[in-house]
Amino acid sequence: MYLKEKSTEIGWAKANVSEAMKIAKNFRKDEEFGRQMLCGPNALRIQKVRSIEGRWAGGTVPEHAIEGRSLQEVLSEGKLFEVITDELDGIPHGGNFSKKLTGTKQTWYTILADCLLYVRNDEKLVPVLIRLENRIDGKPETWWSPPEPEITDLDHPKHLAWLYAKMWFRSADMGCYALSTHFARSHAINESLAIATYRNLPNAHPILRLLQPHIQGIVPVNVNARSVLVNPGKNAFALFLSVGCDVTGVFDNYFKKFSYDELIIPQDMAERGVEDIPEYLYRDDMVSHWQIIHQYVKEMVDLSYLCDDDVTKDEELQSFFQDVVDNGFRGFENGAGFPRAVSDKEKLVEYLTAVIVNISVFHTAVNFQTFNSYTFMPNVPCCMTQPPPEQDTEVTMKLILDTLPVLEVTFFAMNISNLLGTFSPIERFYLGEPGLNKLGMMGENMAVAPSQEACIHRLGDRMRLLKEKIDARNKGRYFKYDVLSPINTPLTTQA
Repeated sequence: MYLKEKSTEIGWAKANVSEAMKIAKNFRKDEEFGRQMLCGPNALRIQKVRSIEGRWAGGTVPEHAIEGRSLQEVLSEGKLFEVITDELDGIPHGGNFSKKLTGTKQTWYTILADCLLYVRNDEKLVPVLIRLENRIDGKPETWWSPPEPEITDLDHPKHLAWLYAKMWFRSADMGCYALSTHFARSHAINESLAIATYRNLPNAHPILRLLQPHIQGIVPVNVNARSVLVNPGKNAFALFLSVGCDVTGVFDNYFKKFSYDELIIPQDMAERGVEDIPEYLYRDDMVSHWQIIHQYVKEMVDLSYLCDDDVTKDEELQSFFQDVVDNGFRGFENGAGFPRAVSDKEKLVEYLTAVIVNISVFHTAVNFQTFNSYTFMPNVPCCMTQPPPEQDTEVTMKLILDTLPVLEVTFFAMNISNLLGTFSPIERFYLGEPGLNKLGMMGENMAVAPSQEACIHRLGDRMRLLKEKIDARNKGRYFKYDVLSPINTPLTTQA
């Protein structure tokens, strides 16, 4: 009710509030939990489970959760997936600045939380096991699974315990989303690529002209973010996130495992083993954008580089690649996998496609759903104010409500989500939409020849077909996935 009553007063978009309220009505369902793992702001983290040893060895998946089958059977069929939060290892509890909003000093608990998911025969993805570990306080791991189907009372202790475990996992996942997925992957990396571009490629260079619509604005946006959002010791994240008091620790953990290969979308999907998950709309639309932008980049590169030797002999271009490794990813093992040199057109096209897709499409996918997904606090709590449950904890609705953030913290998090998920007024999109006051790519490019403008027009034609495909797919859906429609996909990282 608070969300509905305050939306008009505050100015939150009615369409976004409506989507958030849909989630509020359905968030307790395991099917909705699974949908958000595939189509939410942090949809890139799911990966196939290839072994139940190690991380999952201490838990037990009840047979009723996997339709009466054995765990080994569903594993061999490739139906088990996981989402893990390893970058929270060693991150202390938060709440150091909680008094600023709440008037009292609180502890916001940071834990490791992992989720095992199963693709049912009806092609729905559902959680079947959650592992929680309060490693900071030296507590043993605990295991949680869905109640038996004959228990239909949602207030039954087993249902409440399962709901509570899911909320703890989603809270940890949100910490990974805010700092790893959003800032580290789609802001910090993009800035290093933009700076290397400006430092090495002069205005007349064809690759600078190709990248300029996508890299403009990244540096000033990040300067503001470092000042306000992720400034150690006085960052805004510390006012509502459990992990917010050690943002650099999360960044360090994330970048220890980051690799350039993650930016190659088809390769990343294959390595995570997610090519065949049903209803993985994030994957479908990311791959479609990759293919379209890859074709566009190839056409533009072909206009300026007639053969591989032209790429090798372009000293300014080669300096760009070297600068990314030596300065953008200094101290990373093997430059985080970024090539120090590129010697053929095919690899050049792949590299530039990865840059453009990460700056524009990936950032769109993870940024512009925040209000819809994270506004209803029980769905994804930004912080947890009570200690995580031990295995014998009796979970009650009172415990759940006492664990959720208080109103002031909730309201602050909602406003941050709304701010970050709002388009900049100077944003340009792959497809313009005059009725929505959205400008397209034409007029915001540095093409100097008719052949280059023709490439951009063909890009627009392909994007228009993609929009039509997404529109058709969304007809009749209760939860539409249109965040990556080309009319909603900005060219650059502005928010």
